[in-house]
Amino acid sequence: MSVKTRSLIVGIATYIPGFRSLTGRKTGGTVSARYCYAVWLRHLSLLHRHGLPTNFETVAELGPGDSLGVGLAALLSGAERYVALDAVRYADSASNLQILEDLIALFRNRAPIPDYVEFPLVQPPLSSYAFPAEFLTSTRLEAALNPDRLDVIRAAVANPGTSLHDGGPVCYIAPWKPGVIENGTVELVLSQTVLEFPHDLAGMYAEMCRWLKPGGIMSHEIDFKSLGITVEWNGHWSCSDALWRLAAGRRRHRLNREPHSTHIALLQKMGCRVVCDERTVQPSGVTRAQLAPRFRHLIDEDLTTSSALIQAVKLA
Repeated sequence: MSVKTRSLIVGIATYIPGFRSLTGRKTGGTVSARYCYAVWLRHLSLLHRHGLPTNFETVAELGPGDSLGVGLAALLSGAERYVALDAVRYADSASNLQILEDLIALFRNRAPIPDYVEFPLVQPPLSSYAFPAEFLTSTRLEAALNPDRLDVIRAAVANPGTSLHDGGPVCYIAPWKPGVIENGTVELVLSQTVLEFPHDLAGMYAEMCRWLKPGGIMSHEIDFKSLGITVEWNGHWSCSDALWRLAAGRRRHRLNREPHSTHIALLQKMGCRVVCDERTVQPSGVTRAQLAPRFRHLIDEDLTTSSALIQAVKLA
């Protein structure tokens, strides 16, 4: 059996009333300003490498998690407004304010991008971890880090808007529902290891595409691994639906098990042009003979793609 015994026990236990509330209470990662800095500058560096814009009026982030740090890094890079959308309100103002101050110091010091030694799980790797001064110029940073502007951002972090009609540079909506963002009002939508979870993935992509202006950009780092539930990194594709229901249980964060090719196909179906597809590859942990019936259509590339940073432009 590919599923780890402990994972199966925990998954089954989540069906017990009250136990589910003990799972998924934190998301990890974004409690560190350096992690948020590393994530944001990876997205920005890949945009620059592929000739795409790196400065935006409105940035929307799906699933910011335990802090709003990635979006705060966007504001400190020059974005005018940040909209955070999450299923649960994990972040709090006190930790966000501390992370903001730490991020301000990192940008003021033009700190190098934290690399794979410090954050080995953050993908994709970069060819250089030097501070990206070629697009985060002194002129741009001086404007973004203007003391009066920082005071406005601090006030917004201490008391973020809960509706897009509130105004201000920070809006935090959790839980959010489709329709909360108006059509064509966002220049960049990003996420970091989030899109492996929504079960209506087609609906999620349609919603994000609706938010974007023509020429707007999606930038998503997606993890295709089983998150430790199975022995093999991609053993979830060898599990029958019945076995997976038991192993995943009613955890708050349940994988949709969709492979890399599904995300590419949905982006193209929604009228987006994929510009960047930085895949992290590792040998498959399962053979084709071991795949569950619903996953036997997977192409070879799917079986070896453990994560990918995908960036796409909305054409119309």
